[in-house]
Amino acid sequence: MDMNKMKKVPEIRFKEFAEDWENTDASIIFKTYFDKNHPDLPVLSASQEYGMIIREDVGFKVQHNKENEAGYKRVLPGQFVIHLRSFQGGFAHSDVEGITSPAYTIIEFRDKSQQDDIFWKYVLTSKEFIKRLETVTYGIRDGRSISFEDFSELGFNVPDIKEQRKIGKTLTVIDTLIRKLEQKLEKLRNIKQSLLNLMFVSVNRGGYAPLIRFKGYDDEWKTNELNEVAKRYFVSNQSVHHQNLLSLSYGKIKRKNIKSKKGLLPNSFDTYQIVKDGIIVMRFTDLQNDHKSLRIGLAKEEGIVSPAYTCISVGEENSSAFLYEQLNYYDSVLKQFYKMGDGLRQTLSYKDIERLNVYIPHIEEQENIVFFNTVIETIIGKVSTKLSKLNSVKQSLLQKMFV
Repeated sequence: MDMNKMKKVPEIRFKEFAEDWENTDASIIFKTYFDKNHPDLPVLSASQEYGMIIREDVGFKVQHNKENEAGYKRVLPGQFVIHLRSFQGGFAHSDVEGITSPAYTIIEFRDKSQQDDIFWKYVLTSKEFIKRLETVTYGIRDGRSISFEDFSELGFNVPDIKEQRKIGKTLTVIDTLIRKLEQKLEKLRNIKQSLLNLMFVSVNRGGYAPLIRFKGYDDEWKTNELNEVAKRYFVSNQSVHHQNLLSLSYGKIKRKNIKSKKGLLPNSFDTYQIVKDGIIVMRFTDLQNDHKSLRIGLAKEEGIVSPAYTCISVGEENSSAFLYEQLNYYDSVLKQFYKMGDGLRQTLSYKDIERLNVYIPHIEEQENIVFFNTVIETIIGKVSTKLSKLNSVKQSLLQKMFV
């Protein structure tokens, strides 16, 4: 039998704490707070990721009568808001003062000296708490808030204020590191996109040479139709029965477990097509209505892909990785794809795109651009791996630092 569960203590704990956590009802810890007639305070909105935020700071505008703000509820730092989407993201913590919708319920501690709001921020937005809300929110959907009366019946295991603060500070440090890595990742991706656009020819800017080039290259780039540098590629899997299933998702081609494709036997993949290293794989849907429906990947290994994908191969005189970058990231080429989607067909075929304009420099310049992109991708990959590990650490702590 698990002694930790019997003693009401978490699996992971700071060594200076040894007392059992106290089991108590939410009604003993929290009470409702109601204060209005503060129209001069900023209007706050509830967000699942950041809690209560000042609406104007995020450029979020809602048409409403300013005179009605006198009836909005005041929210103070350290309080929590039970909002309309609490059943999906928990209760929103506020670290700013403002006013919010009169439809929301504001709650605070009965004894602020015995509770730490940062600790409770993690408790009241945790997956476990949100799951527990299902027991008191049956049938609730958007447009109706959870009642304080229902919430007050829930029980919680609670440590003393010192341990609460230690847990809250630890998770806050991790969240700060996560946000910094997220910001760094976003900046790197933006830098990559900006540089790639400048390193390719833009018809809109005029001319046939990019704005940024490696030293030693000054020849104009050639304008070619796609069918002049790449050909439709199709190798049937019918007689080979290859079983290395590959899937295209967000520009990456990854292995997929056949077992996850329920009901499919090896011969079910006879209609699939075989790809190898260097083959460009594309999937198009309704591009006019949803630009995110364009998916392009570069195969790194041999395997099979869905017959719904369009595959092309690049001749030895050009770099498949260079063409992939141009097709996948370069704005001028992407815009050509979008214009081809007429909103009526579900997919585009190779015949639809074979006359797409692409811009080709000397093979050595292609390879330099690919190498540059590989370096940036390596850096992005390392930051992304750190972020993933840190998020895993946080989720583990959220499971093991609470009872």
